[in-house]
Amino acid sequence: MVAEVFFYAIVIYLVYKIVFDFIVPVSHAGRQMRQQFKDVNGHFRQQPNNSPQEHNQQNNAQPKSKKVVGDYIDFEEVKK
Repeated sequence: MVAEVFFYAIVIYLVYKIVFDFIVPVSHAGRQMRQQFKDVNGHFRQQPNNSPQEHNQQNNAQPKSKKVVGDYIDFEEVKK
């Protein structure tokens, strides 16, 4: 009778340790990873929408200072 109670106490203790030292932290870490994945995925989904606007704003902010002089003709040097 005493050995039986002692055995069940050890089994309950081991189950408790396994659940609260392994299963609960692993499930908590899994939840955190899923949340971080959703955050990063949401950030990348928003980024392409903002990127062209920022690119256009940068282009509009800098005036174009290229002067077109004429056509460029590549030449080779002729040796005599």
